[in-house]
Amino acid sequence: MGMYPDVQQKAQEEINRVIGSNRLPQFEDRQRPPYVDAVVKEVLRWHPVAPMGFRHMSSEADMCHGYYIPKGALIIANIWGFMHDPNRYCDLMRFHPERFLSIGDHNPEPDPHLFVFGFGRRKCPGNILADATIFLTMSQSLAVFNIGRVV
Repeated sequence: MGMYPDVQQKAQEEINRVIGSNRLPQFEDRQRPPYVDAVVKEVLRWHPVAPMGFRHMSSEADMCHGYYIPKGALIIANIWGFMHDPNRYCDLMRFHPERFLSIGDHNPEPDPHLFVFGFGRRKCPGNILADATIFLTMSQSLAVFNIGRVV
């Protein structure tokens, strides 16, 4: 947040407007502040927690897009690549939470939650807890602190 004071200010204003200044944001508030939700999504997209995902092993031989994958092969999903795919996201290296909001005729870009915690049967079992913790930590910190660069 210290790198993007304009994003911090918008998020703080939304927290004050939607939740108020008489209490801290709670889990029940998760869907109420759309801009803060977009900031959480952009944090996950911009720098994923596990950029190379977790290791998996193929249970049988398979072909995928013309590549032969032998049984027992180590498979690692490139989560960072998914989150920085120019076919999915515009202006990849820009921290821009608005990409996830419906503003005017702008369609939101894909939600990073689809990939950032893994996918399929092997999706991180703690993804809901992790997402809630990220939201609470970010929103509660923004509710009480101004985060800036060290002078």
